[in-house]
Amino acid sequence: MDTQAVHGTGFFSSLSVSLLPDATLIQLRRSDTRRLYLSQQADGWVLGDKPSSVASTQDNHVINPLSVDSGVLYPMRRSGRVLTVADPDTGERLLVGTSLLDDGGILSMRRGQGYDVWPTLEGVVIAARDPDVSLIAVPSGLLLNRDGQKFEDDGQAVYANDVDLKWLDLQDLPDRELLKRYQTRLLNAADSQPAERFTQRINAARAALSMGAFKEARGILAVALRDDPEEIGRPEVRFLTAATDLLCGTPESASALEGPWPEQQRRALQLWRALYLEALDQSDERSIHRLVLDLNRLRAYPQHLRDVLLPIAAEAIARHGATADLSALNTLPDEPAYRFARALAAHRSGQVDRAYNALTALSESRDISIAEKATEAKIGIDRERGKSSAEQTVKALDELVLDARLAGREKTLRLMQADAYIQDKQWQKAADIIDLGAPPSGSSHYSTQRHRLMLQALTGIAEEGSQDLSKAQQLRNAALLKAHLPTLPASQDRAALLAAYGEIVLALGLPNEASQAISDAIPSLENPAAKAAAGAALAQAQLARQQLPSALDALAETENPDLPQELVARRDILRARIALASGDRLKGLSILKNTPTSDARLLSAQIFENQNEWSAAANELHIVANEEIHPEGPLPLSQQDLALRLASDASRAGDKTALRWISERIGSRRLDETHSRLFTLLGQNPDNDARLRDNDTQ
Repeated sequence: MDTQAVHGTGFFSSLSVSLLPDATLIQLRRSDTRRLYLSQQADGWVLGDKPSSVASTQDNHVINPLSVDSGVLYPMRRSGRVLTVADPDTGERLLVGTSLLDDGGILSMRRGQGYDVWPTLEGVVIAARDPDVSLIAVPSGLLLNRDGQKFEDDGQAVYANDVDLKWLDLQDLPDRELLKRYQTRLLNAADSQPAERFTQRINAARAALSMGAFKEARGILAVALRDDPEEIGRPEVRFLTAATDLLCGTPESASALEGPWPEQQRRALQLWRALYLEALDQSDERSIHRLVLDLNRLRAYPQHLRDVLLPIAAEAIARHGATADLSALNTLPDEPAYRFARALAAHRSGQVDRAYNALTALSESRDISIAEKATEAKIGIDRERGKSSAEQTVKALDELVLDARLAGREKTLRLMQADAYIQDKQWQKAADIIDLGAPPSGSSHYSTQRHRLMLQALTGIAEEGSQDLSKAQQLRNAALLKAHLPTLPASQDRAALLAAYGEIVLALGLPNEASQAISDAIPSLENPAAKAAAGAALAQAQLARQQLPSALDALAETENPDLPQELVARRDILRARIALASGDRLKGLSILKNTPTSDARLLSAQIFENQNEWSAAANELHIVANEEIHPEGPLPLSQQDLALRLASDASRAGDKTALRWISERIGSRRLDETHSRLFTLLGQNPDNDARLRDNDTQ
């Protein structure tokens, strides 16, 4: 290389060139934080402090390491040589893996056991502290290993900038010095000229933030932005304002932490975005993992911020983090807030006894918030172990309501009570307590749990047997379902509940409302059996409305060849009813004949009875009675009704054999007074049936 062609001016004045045996090393010491841009052209590479007019899209490229059998692979289309150079600052061994194409670089610094991975624009740079760490070029990229052997990539990301510290101007000083700094800046703001006033006010707000006076900081910012509202466009002011709102406990005003932020700032601000999502109860596994990676960053914050933010992060990891992330909590100090987080993590990891003992000790904490949460979790473990009933659990939680209300956790406690009732199948009590104590809110973990518990309670109510409920209770259940269905998020379970509501109102004699509800539910049902059952209910509702073509369409549109036999029979009986309602008696009887169920035979018997074909009716009833009326044991009213109906039809048909059979089947078992009197008359003389019929007519 002709080194005479490489010389620096201006920003590049510190550029130096070193000739190595098989490469040329160009170094540039930057005097500021100006960003560098690297782009590939047909005849080489361009390095500049501004994007090249023909720059490639490499800024969007990131090398993501992969764990492979022989080490850690950094994928590339075409890797170049691997050079070994000395770090000019420390003399540390640097392994520089070059790239022949614009495959991108490493997003942020990553620190592992015995090595560091530096952030790069292109290629890979490994600062190797251990002599056995090596980087070699392979066809698929660059491979990092130890003496040619595989090792776990245990590195953790380390941010390459401290923009959060600079923008917040955080200072970890003694309280007396923080107060003096704050007072000085307040005086400077008061004495400043108009052109400098906004800057001085921002400095005062930052000083208030460092000393933990979050509300004072927000007040100063409010006044400053009222007088100079255009300054909110500056990213450092926008971030400071949002961070202050978050620390003041008003995360709904801190939405600016969601971004977007420029790439060089985004890395440091991802931590605050994760804290913001947790404050809104909207964290996800990715944002929680960000808190895990940044625990050391939080621990490096000044005490007044650390004492607020680190416990929030610890509890968030314990409640919502992935199982692999829970061990990060073991590095935190031995203080009540962190002991509580570790207890929650132990419970999630299956160490129930350890968690219970820790929670028992924490329930006596002088910190009311810690004591309330620990007692609440301890009650939950007692319930899981079966040591307390639903009523005992609810009563124990009731004793915590005042403390939970002061801690802003009352609605979460009410959900625990509802869950206890649901586990005990007390659906109505669960629904009532959610309605009264757990109001709906926007998207959050709490809302997800509330919807889940309410859905379980309503489903339990919908599945209660209507024959055991009064008309008033059935109406109340229907009204409860109707009121809550619109508030539940769309899902398979909600669709199933909507279909169940349709069947309830159909049983109450409201076929129009039933048809609307079930029609709305069917498109969202994916399970073939559930869809077919809903189709049968819709056909029944349309039949009640005398909409026979629509009833047939409901069955046809929800047909499936792999349905359970019981459901197939139910749908066939509906087809028979539709045929009968259309006047096609032969088709209806033909369908019923091929449907060997008790319900089909009872319907056939009804058809024969309507035509005074008593012998055929008695024959169908005889088959059903043989299956359903057991030779021994008490006789419920449904079986007494069936026995009396068979005796009546057999008497009218003059079928003494059937009469004798049913009399012997009943034997000496007790019937209620009305059934006993009528059954005795029919058994004595078949002609009594005619007289009974005449008496009924009169």
